[in-house]
Amino acid sequence: MTWTVTRKETIEAEVDLLLARVARLRGVDYAAHWDEGLSVAIESLGDFPGPRSFPRVIGESERRRADVRMRLYSGPDKKPAPSVACHIVFAVYDPVQDETEGRVLVLRVIGTRTQAAGDVLTGGDSSSDA
Repeated sequence: MTWTVTRKETIEAEVDLLLARVARLRGVDYAAHWDEGLSVAIESLGDFPGPRSFPRVIGESERRRADVRMRLYSGPDKKPAPSVACHIVFAVYDPVQDETEGRVLVLRVIGTRTQAAGDVLTGGDSSSDA
């Protein structure tokens, strides 16, 4: 089965903020590699959005519409540093009826050391995919 990966409009702003933080912490060259790797990680959700991700604690109304999952992107290093890691939060929409292609919608990209990350992990995040 194939999956189409799309991103919410707000993703670019979130990535830009994280990229600025990574550049400040690790330098501009590292940030360029980090950004490239993040793009690859997001696009790889289209290959198979399943086992390397885990479901997020979500409300019953969201659960009926899509399977919301998270995947950790640790950066381009072999030994990941929490300061440059981020969570990719995405929804998986299975194909309906005669469709052969599923849909993956990237909802958020948030740094692991942020309040937003804590909210998402505990189910307190109120962002939706509408």
